[in-house]
Amino acid sequence: MKFASITRRLALGLATAALLAGSASAQAANAYDGLWAGALVIPGGGPTLRLELTIKTAGAETKAELNSLDQGATIPATAVKTDGGQLSALFLSIGGEYTAKLSADGKSLAGTFTQGAALPLTLTKK
Repeated sequence: MKFASITRRLALGLATAALLAGSASAQAANAYDGLWAGALVIPGGGPTLRLELTIKTAGAETKAELNSLDQGATIPATAVKTDGGQLSALFLSIGGEYTAKLSADGKSLAGTFTQGAALPLTLTKK
């Protein structure tokens, strides 16, 4: 009888730990969700492009879409990865990638947009 009680408690503890770990993982992914805005400065006297990045997480899937307001272009991300405070969004249709680190307060992404050249890009959550 005592063995069965201990086994039930152990199983309940393991189930609770798994649930909390899954919940923390979902919360971490959701920290990126929302509308992010910033400007990409093209060196050498090029234009400054206003960009918006929309990120949405549903279940285990995270999707993103990049809007270049000045070019009138909307580019869906081919792949999005959020891991350990890092974001990586791949835009194969334009040969681009955005990699960034989420700030401690969750209000900004600081990183690099690469499309041929690697340019600094910081986005702020709207």
